[in-house]
Amino acid sequence: MAERFQLLDRETLDPDQRAVFEAILSGPRGAVPHIFQLYLASPDLAARVQELGAFCRYGTGLPRHLSELAILVVARHWHAEYEWAIHRIEAAKAGLPEDVIAAMEAGERPQFDDADAEVVYDFATEFFRENDVSDALFQRTIDRFERKTVVELTGVLGYYSMLAVAIRIFRLRPEK
Repeated sequence: MAERFQLLDRETLDPDQRAVFEAILSGPRGAVPHIFQLYLASPDLAARVQELGAFCRYGTGLPRHLSELAILVVARHWHAEYEWAIHRIEAAKAGLPEDVIAAMEAGERPQFDDADAEVVYDFATEFFRENDVSDALFQRTIDRFERKTVVELTGVLGYYSMLAVAIRIFRLRPEK
């Protein structure tokens, strides 16, 4: 397969690209991951993508380990190995148990000791499997997290799906 992703040279960025690059670098990520370098071909889009991403990753009502769990479900659904590689590490750092991560990596349903994690997993996996969420699971998720956080969880699923589509189209490989 042909290479489609090109790593950017910071010194050759135009002023608009450089402004977004620096904004990402100085933000909570502290780096400019390859996915954002891909988006920098369109600085306006890159700026919006990174702002939404910062919210989806760091600003929702979900505890970090649950956000990372949802992101891992997205990565598995889309077979986005770049996304999986990054967020597998982040999920472990956030406290998602290794046995949960390993089961997901093997394509198996994890055993959960955390009822909140089980609800997030069920919500995300059912959505991707059915392109919908049953009324019972929707209500269970609302009862557990309240509407605002369920809206944010939905945003996380959508945002990381958008990234996964770009990862697949541009054949972005895990960073080394």
